Amino acid sequence: MKKIFSIVLLLILALPACWAWAQEDSERIAAHSVEAIQQRGTLRVALQSGNSKMSYRVPEGIKKYAGRGGEPAGYVPMICQQLAEDLGVTLEYVFYDAAEQQIQAAENDEVDFSANVWSITDERLERYTMTDNILVTAIEGDEVFLRADPEHPGSPLIDGEEELATARIAAVAATVQATNTHLQYPEAEVVTYAGNDAVLEALLAGEADAAVFTTFDKAFADILVDAIVDGQICQCGYDIVNPEIKGVGFILMKGNTGLCDYINQRLAQYRKDGLLQELNDLSESEAKAMGII
Repeated sequence: MKKIFSIVLLLILALPACWAWAQEDSERIAAHSVEAIQQRGTLRVALQSGNSKMSYRVPEGIKKYAGRGGEPAGYVPMICQQLAEDLGVTLEYVFYDAAEQQIQAAENDEVDFSANVWSITDERLERYTMTDNILVTAIEGDEVFLRADPEHPGSPLIDGEEELATARIAAVAATVQATNTHLQYPEAEVVTYAGNDAVLEALLAGEADAAVFTTFDKAFADILVDAIVDGQICQCGYDIVNPEIKGVGFILMKGNTGLCDYINQRLAQYRKDGLLQELNDLSESEAKAMGII
């Protein structure tokens, strides 16, 4: 009886703390609601500082795009700009070098949402609130690159997928590529780094036997090609892919369903009106013209 009384007493004593935490979460979510964004007049969005084919900076020195040099461009920023216009506010980007920092930006109260092609997985949905799929194209697998044998340049150290399944595989921290590598090759040692450059350095230095990269632009693709031509790394026929991925979307603070619902409503309208397809096609044509892809 005394034990039951003690447990009940502890629960009663804990109630104020639980209420305070719930109140704090409610206030944090309210600060990133549609109403709060419109009242402050600014939509704050986390964006990556590096380039990928879906989100990049307009290169300086291109005559056709001279007035846009250095500005964010690509499919992801285009959707963000459209959302800001629909909200009637100014779009403000907060840039992050590491994917892990960007993905946590909304959770850490730094932005309203994090914009990237974040894969929608059960693991992420447990921790964050995520929008519906933003893509109009199918999800592709991520190519695996192998370290070449230093004594036989151009020939991989790994001989077959069975060996790859227990190898050291480098990936960018907090990305779906790292998660999917764990899922696809559970016996492998997945070593993570801050970005694609660091992953490549680890592969070239022998800290990893294989590598999978997050989305990248033509400049990084050219670096990979040079490493292949030099015989330092090798391509292979293996892809990292998770068939359970439910598309890709933006990440919001857990519980911010109001803003998420608004974004999803707009995405559905964009898709119905053909705007998502238009933005996808425009992004691809501009990226090719700028040498991004």
